[in-house]
Amino acid sequence: MAGDSTLIEFTRELEHLVKRSSETPTLSDVAGIARKAALPPREAISVIAQCNPRGGMISTLGCFDRPKLVQQALYELVSGFCEIAKARRVLEMSDLPSYCSVQVMADDGDVNLTYVSRNLEFGEALKAYWGEGRVQSVSDTDKVPDEGLFDLIVAQPPVGYRPAGDTKADGFCGECVRKLLPHLSGSGWLLWVTARGVVWQDRPRQTLAEFQQEGWGVAGMIDLPAGTWPGTTIEGAVVVLRHGWQGQKLVGVLRDVETAASMAIAFGKGPSRKTSPNWVWLDGDDPSGFAEIERQRSLRKLMPRGRHKPRTLASLLISEKIKKADKPVQDGEEASFLYVPEYANCRVTADLDSQTVKPNAVYRLPIDPAQVNPRFLALLLNSAYGKALRQSVARGATIQRVSIPDLLALNIPIPDAPTQNRIARIDGDVDILKAALGECVSATEGDWSAIDEVAETVEQLKAVLDIERRIADWWRELPYPMATIYRLYQVSTDPKARLDTLLHFFEMTAVYLSAVGVSHIMALRGDYQPVLEKLLHPQGAQGIERADFGFWIKLAQASFKELNRITGDIELRTKAGEIGGPELLRTAETIAPLGAATEALVKPLRCRNSWKGHGGHIKPSDAVRLVAELQQDVRDLFESTSSIFRRFQLVRPGKAEFGQAYRYDFERLMGSDPAFENGLAELDRPATSNELAFWLQDSRTMCRAVHFFRLGAPQHMQETSVYVFNRVDDRGFRWISYQESREQEIFAPDDELRSFVESRPKGA
Repeated sequence: MAGDSTLIEFTRELEHLVKRSSETPTLSDVAGIARKAALPPREAISVIAQCNPRGGMISTLGCFDRPKLVQQALYELVSGFCEIAKARRVLEMSDLPSYCSVQVMADDGDVNLTYVSRNLEFGEALKAYWGEGRVQSVSDTDKVPDEGLFDLIVAQPPVGYRPAGDTKADGFCGECVRKLLPHLSGSGWLLWVTARGVVWQDRPRQTLAEFQQEGWGVAGMIDLPAGTWPGTTIEGAVVVLRHGWQGQKLVGVLRDVETAASMAIAFGKGPSRKTSPNWVWLDGDDPSGFAEIERQRSLRKLMPRGRHKPRTLASLLISEKIKKADKPVQDGEEASFLYVPEYANCRVTADLDSQTVKPNAVYRLPIDPAQVNPRFLALLLNSAYGKALRQSVARGATIQRVSIPDLLALNIPIPDAPTQNRIARIDGDVDILKAALGECVSATEGDWSAIDEVAETVEQLKAVLDIERRIADWWRELPYPMATIYRLYQVSTDPKARLDTLLHFFEMTAVYLSAVGVSHIMALRGDYQPVLEKLLHPQGAQGIERADFGFWIKLAQASFKELNRITGDIELRTKAGEIGGPELLRTAETIAPLGAATEALVKPLRCRNSWKGHGGHIKPSDAVRLVAELQQDVRDLFESTSSIFRRFQLVRPGKAEFGQAYRYDFERLMGSDPAFENGLAELDRPATSNELAFWLQDSRTMCRAVHFFRLGAPQHMQETSVYVFNRVDDRGFRWISYQESREQEIFAPDDELRSFVESRPKGA
């Protein structure tokens, strides 16, 4: 990547050119300046593609975006294919101002490129940057030179283009690819970079079948996350074509540069039984894509443990005549029904009154009670496994629906009848307990004279559950660093210190929740930058440059609201699954209730901002009173977070081994003891070693934690010291510690936080 000095030199030369030229500079002029300034290929091509001389040239340092990391992965993949093909002649076709072969040209000075595009100006700019001897530019596929075959062809035809009068066009410009195939050498590779729909839409799949009939086989099908396909923000795919029938093909997903390198190596070695978290070899006629492979892996992981027999849902019915729930029940029909909404994400019930979906969108399934308990079946289909199972057969771009044939074909694990009945009975008992507790609340609302009886009932339940003891020992399960502060609060004897530490605990909780929410937004949204700009610099309010208790609470609330939107909106959910994977999407759903924990922080904020709580001048008796008043907030926080914090942990990945999966040694940052617990995790996706990450226990993915807090000061690496970002002042980034008495504040830079602080939403 170019340094800022190189980019500054480029923009300075560009400004001089614009000022002294009477005519609008061409892209070739810009390319010449990039070459003169020694701007590296990736960034040179990126800034050339962003320049628009006809619309006026912007020549400030901040106007040029560096290539996205996901696009660099595509460049590396193309370069990998060039290496395994030992390519000397490369052809790339694109009507976008895009150039996937940039890494190929940078890696090997002997490679020559023919660039085919109706955008001749961009092609001429490539010639100006690389030199006439290495690049040829032609306007369309009919003008490709015939003096030799190409070892590698990269085709990015326009999606949606249909030639006039061509009624058989597939909408993905497969006819352009057909024209390029005869120019491919016998051992060469053609990479068709296009939209994701080529994998599942009927017409492009028919085009691929026609290619096979004409002697070209599909050697691979690689999914591209949103933003990888240059010039677009949609999901893409790379179809790999070669001469002859391909008995096996590689299907995978391109997630990062490391994935691209390993995938190219796998292509070079050929078919293998070895699998990877990112790719697998399948039979050539297998229609499955890698998304389907990941779904099957996920289902195997979510499968409930215990003895069971797989049964199709159809085999559990007394009749396969399925009707909607708004139709009347005919005389003689069995009364045991299961009500399944046609929408994949909605709740299954054993009675219609409990349904929240309109009856005309609910399937009524006549269950055979001799084979299965309907209440158990409803519980199973509402579990994480059941939801994933229904989603695996759902169809629809906007609203995911399950058809009756797909629903009946579901293969479901069914235990013996006694186990089914016990599971259903426990669920009923839990409902009874919930109802009893609800009655206690209602009784105190309507009749205060009954308070003694209600209090006795609640105390009996508390004695059984030992809630108070669990709250006192909560530090054993809390994630670090909150555990250290909470433990310090528990052992403090000075009333003022005890109050201060309790308020610090609440504030650290707000920071931690903010980090959780923001980190998962960054991992699940390809376009997270504008979202974070609004979250970190809210309109009309204080931004991250002065991050106080109130800011952290608002950021936690807003980030979890956005996280709920990602998991609840069908379009955002689909994109999140492509970017972060199904495992991280399920983690986001699991931790979503943490957003409600911010309600328990409002009263501590008021106390912290009062002159008594914040000014340091407070009588011991007032401190004792305030601590007592805040106990309900501690209980509320425990109730809304403890079950999740028990599984959702802060870890620090260490050494990694790559085999069937990524195996990481890690330190689990739980409790207040600085001697962190060591563990081993198997992941489907790589994690960043020695960087803090959030991990749902037994999940196969981790989410890197954003740098809102850090362990240890640079000057004194004390693992027990936690420093939280506080504000920017004349000395730099100020970090404060809630428990370090020797050095309560430090000043240390952080590049990630700098980008957050300097970012601003449009119009701000």
